[in-house]
Order: sequence, then structure tokens, then C-alpha cells
Amino acid sequence: MGANEIIKAFARGTNLLLDHGMSLIQWGEQVHWYWGYPAVVCVFDFAVEDSRLSEAVSLLEKKDTGFKLVDPPFSVRAKGALGKKGYHFVHQVDQKSFPTRLHLMPESLVHLSSHQADLVRSPFDSTRELYIPKLPEHCISLIRCMEDYPEKAIDRCPARRFLHILIATAIYKEPNVGGKIYIPEEETESEEDFKVRQKKAIQEIEAWELLETEICSVKNNFQQFIRPAVSGSKLAKNFHMTFTTIFFNSFEFNPLTPFD
Repeated sequence: MGANEIIKAFARGTNLLLDHGMSLIQWGEQVHWYWGYPAVVCVFDFAVEDSRLSEAVSLLEKKDTGFKLVDPPFSVRAKGALGKKGYHFVHQVDQKSFPTRLHLMPESLVHLSSHQADLVRSPFDSTRELYIPKLPEHCISLIRCMEDYPEKAIDRCPARRFLHILIATAIYKEPNVGGKIYIPEEETESEEDFKVRQKKAIQEIEAWELLETEICSVKNNFQQFIRPAVSGSKLAKNFHMTFTTIFFNSFEFNPLTPFD
């Protein structure tokens, strides 16, 4: 079966949950794709209210939808808790060796709710809407995901990577960002062009309205955001400017500059 049949199958599955009054919050690679990152989505992640997650799983299992509950593959388990927790489904029309997956997980796992998201057109059915996290809330939720696990735990890796991509793509709007956020900016664009984009990004960040507890989460993890970045890269500069902007304007926090 082709991609169109798989899209139709996923439309039927997600629409079934919507018809039962459930809120589906998109997460992971499909969010990056929404913001312009050239992601190849192999797993469609959705956060569901904790109290309704079992009901959602039962609907997909018991209704004549063609979905089958399966164990997460090694590539997903390797991502830690954010990959393997929850429930993974494949559809009978997808006969590939590595079929596209539908992943349902509790909202509490990713620290999000529908109140922190906006409705956008479903990627499977243009007549229906799914939630996508608001940008500031999504950044904070990823930080909280990192806080759930020890500093060197593999469970932190997906949240850290997603945060890198989100800031580069959605806030700084890096041109042709795929695979280039760790490269020094002089190799991909002029300093003048970078500063123009950076100015616009700072203006957007300054409009964020964050709670004090959210600012504290960023403050506590500040150096960990910078540490994985290559010194002097756009990524390092973006993170430094992003969080110092928040602190300078809201809480008068002045972190040590990790690079010149």
C-alpha cells in the first residue's frame, strides 16, 4: 500500500479518538516538521490526557480500525522513556519492514496539556484539527522532561535534541537548518544575516510570558543547554542569547558567558 493509504488509516484512527472527545497533542518530529525542520516522520507521537489514555488504547484495539498494538522497536527504545513509554500501534495496510507508528503517551510524561497548545489542521485530514504545543510552553515542557531524569541519562537525549531543533527552527528560523545547527555560522551564512534573524528572535522571546517556576527551570539547566553545543556555533549563540534575554528582562539573572 502507498503513503496515501497509510495517511487515510491514520486519519481514521485519530478521527475516532477526536469523535470521542479526546484531545490529541502532537509531539516529537511532526512538531519540528510543522515549524519547518525537514524531519522524516516515522513515528507520530501524541500526548493524551492521563485519565483517558487507557480508553484511547481500547478504542484503537477494539474498533475495526486495522491498528495493532506492538512493542516499540529498538530504535525507539534507544531513546529512553520518552520513546518507549506509552503505546505503539502499526496499521495493517503498512507492510513495510519498518512501518510508520502511532504512539500514544500520557500528557504528564511530556508536561503538556491542551491548555498549552493551539489547534491546527490535522496532517492526516484537512477537515479536522489536532493540538500543537505553543512555542514558549513547548520549550519549557522539554526542559521539564530533562529534569525528570539524571543529568547523564539517555532519557534526556530526545528532549535535549528536540529543544535544540525547536529553538533553531521555530525561534531563530535558521535557513536550511537540517543537520546544520551545530556548524559555525560563518560556514552557512554571513554574520550580518545572522544578526538580523537574531534580533527578530529576541523580540519574540521578549514577548513570552513565563511563570517564575518556569524561569527557574531554565536557570537550573542553563549550562546543560550550552554544554552539548559546539563553542562558537549558531546553536551555542542561540541558546545563550535566548536564555540570557529571558533572565535579563525578567529576573535580572546574569549567567556566566560560556564562550566569547
